[in-house]
Amino acid sequence: MVGPANKQENAIIKISGMSCNHCVQHIKNALQQSRGVNTARVDLSAEKAYLEYDPSEVNEETLLQVIKDSGYEGILSG
Repeated sequence: MVGPANKQENAIIKISGMSCNHCVQHIKNALQQSRGVNTARVDLSAEKAYLEYDPSEVNEETLLQVIKDSGYEGILSG
């Protein structure tokens, strides 16, 4: 049986605690190193991370945990 091709999903995560570009790079690097994350963009002024990921490899709860492990708080946003 052949599974579906790599399905991509998008997530927007509101991040609190960022104060500078170093924070942005720290979170972005952590997210990009996570298995299944294809793209990660972190916007300081919007206080959000915009992600494209493979849900067969990573889920939103894991992405939130990566942010928490980086020292910040994140919640799913629309």
